[in-house]
Amino acid sequence: MKKNLLSFFMILSLFIYIFPAYAQQSNTSLFIQAKQLSLNGNYKEAAEVLKNILKNEKSMYIYDFLIENQLNAGLIDDSLETAKQAVHNFPKEAKYLHLTASIYKTYKNNTQAAYEYMENCLKIAGSIAENPDYALNTALLASELKKYKRALEITDELIKKDPENSQYYIVRADIYSSQNKKKQAIKDLEKSIKIDNNSTAKLMLAEIYLMQNNEAKAIKLLEEVSINNENISAVIEQNIGKIYTESGNFDKAIDVYKRLAEKLYGKSKAIILMQLGDVLNKSGRYEEAGQVFEELTTLAPDETINYYIAGKFYEYTKNYDKAEKMYLGALNLNPAYAQTLKRLAVVYLLQDRTKDALKYINLIDEVERDVDYYLLKAECYSIDKDNKTAILILEEALKENPTNTQVLSFLASLYEEEKNIDKTLELVKKALEIEPENPVFQNFLGFMYAETGSNLDEALVLIEKALKQEPENGAYLDSLGWVYYKKKDYKKAYKYISEALKYMPEEKELHDHLDAVKKAMEK
Repeated sequence: MKKNLLSFFMILSLFIYIFPAYAQQSNTSLFIQAKQLSLNGNYKEAAEVLKNILKNEKSMYIYDFLIENQLNAGLIDDSLETAKQAVHNFPKEAKYLHLTASIYKTYKNNTQAAYEYMENCLKIAGSIAENPDYALNTALLASELKKYKRALEITDELIKKDPENSQYYIVRADIYSSQNKKKQAIKDLEKSIKIDNNSTAKLMLAEIYLMQNNEAKAIKLLEEVSINNENISAVIEQNIGKIYTESGNFDKAIDVYKRLAEKLYGKSKAIILMQLGDVLNKSGRYEEAGQVFEELTTLAPDETINYYIAGKFYEYTKNYDKAEKMYLGALNLNPAYAQTLKRLAVVYLLQDRTKDALKYINLIDEVERDVDYYLLKAECYSIDKDNKTAILILEEALKENPTNTQVLSFLASLYEEEKNIDKTLELVKKALEIEPENPVFQNFLGFMYAETGSNLDEALVLIEKALKQEPENGAYLDSLGWVYYKKKDYKKAYKYISEALKYMPEEKELHDHLDAVKKAMEK
């Protein structure tokens, strides 16, 4: 027991020796209380205790500790006021001017006030060369306020005093860059690199080279930094990948992202795989993109979007089994996701699996049943040769979407198959009124006129307009030939239908048209 008491008094006497201003029991107790509160994260309460101490004792240590706790508690205005009090009470202490400037800049975003305090700080501290940290802060603030002359005056003096300090050249290069003086900035950055192979200087120089579209030099510097700094190499390699992507050099970007993905794990790897998938998509390598997003489903098995995107890429490459698997994976996580239900229905329709397609289309919630819902559902019945049901579905869609040209043209094609020419013409004309420059509608109406043998001159005008937009479209060339056939200009009819067959050699209707023309020419 005596030993413990002796230890306590030794510690207390040491404490009093270090902080003589708190020798009084009351202030000592308050300080211990504040220290304990601060250690426990009760910064606001600690600050209140420290303010009570300052009523009796004006100590720099207490001011420092009070400001620290106020900042930790988020009491920015209080910390600023305390710093100003410290400036007033200790007018020859430059550190409080610097601290006040820091609070203005960091927490209040008041660059002007911060700069004014830093200039006063330099006056009190002495010469620029003797106070490089204060001087550098002042120079950067001056540059931000576009006081470039003052900023350069400070950095020039620092470099004159210590010409082998690479940091000074970096700050001056930053000031030059702010003035768009790239040559001077490059010179200073190269000097910094020469002094100590400074990574910051290399990154800044790489940024300037990128602005000058000198990707080769920029990437060389970034790779050097990456090799020498393992902690930031992944970030730099990621930036290199972005540079290649933005410049359209997709193959190199893909190589970078693949190499990086092999090094990383978890969320970091998932981010890189997302970027890799994006580049693969941009380069048209859809199957590989699908594989990347499928890999993402193992890293983030609860992310519906990864399954969905993988499914879309597999769908693009007609890998329908994989697409189906991915879409079903997405639906397993979110059974009501309408976009996935639609895409899965499309995959089934592309394989003529109309029953499967209808199953998932019908699962779409009523509030999500948009135009695509009706089009897909009608397509199912159309494939199964049930045009009457398909027409009923599209007529319902048309009531809700009277100006939708997809619905109009699909409905028109179904009425044509049902030999309802009047209704077909009505719908195609309406679609063409909405989109008068649409070549599909121009050709459709022109061909219908040819079929009915009416308005043949207008039909020629319409189809020729369509061909101006798509001169190698076999269907349009056939329509033009068929109009000439109806006009009994068999030579032109033969010419255009023969040309159409070059683009659509397997199309039976075109062969039938050409046979009709040949027979007419033989007569």
